[in-house]
Amino acid sequence: MSEELKQLQKMTEEMKQLPGFRKGVSGKNTHRGGTVENSDYLLSRENVQPVELESLKRVFKWLDTKRDDRLDWQEISEALTKLGCKQSREQIELWIWEVDDDLDNMVGMDEFLTMYQRCISDHTGCEPRNLFNLVQFLMYDKDFTGKISVEQTLQIIFVRHGREDLDKEIKEIFGEKQKSEDGQELKITFTQFLARANARLTKMRWTKKEDPRVAISTKFR
Repeated sequence: MSEELKQLQKMTEEMKQLPGFRKGVSGKNTHRGGTVENSDYLLSRENVQPVELESLKRVFKWLDTKRDDRLDWQEISEALTKLGCKQSREQIELWIWEVDDDLDNMVGMDEFLTMYQRCISDHTGCEPRNLFNLVQFLMYDKDFTGKISVEQTLQIIFVRHGREDLDKEIKEIFGEKQKSEDGQELKITFTQFLARANARLTKMRWTKKEDPRVAISTKFR
């Protein structure tokens, strides 16, 4: 066996250990290198909590107005319009394409769950988050009113990030002030939520961490 082939096999084995990698599943006819059959593997690996799973199912059901267990661009468009954030058909079709593993121009429940799992495991900001941001907001907005408060987000944030990062995550969503001037709990719209989410994503993508192993000393000897 050639050295090049050995390196390739080693790289493949290492890739299988990465979050979101689909073990043992053919990549045929998929633009993301996997299919939807083994999303159960991702479900256990990324440790999606029962509270999150139930919330995801509730959101999918609300979005699925045609009741065919798939989401098309029209259903997503209707949801965005209700939230005051209308998007073009072309833009929404791009959102779908980003998570559409089987390339049927729709989002099934398996793809819906896999999209969520990929995004919560991504700490680089490289994973597409357009649909994820919509879903995350709706997970918080339990009654689908179009606005969310700190109280509504606590359960999901706690099970996902723990108590130690709870305050940090709340500030990322609502900012420093979480109450209005009259003392009432602050509520934000999807547009406001999206602006903060995109700003955070930009920061995540461009923040450079210095590697101490390659730091260059500027001191003269």
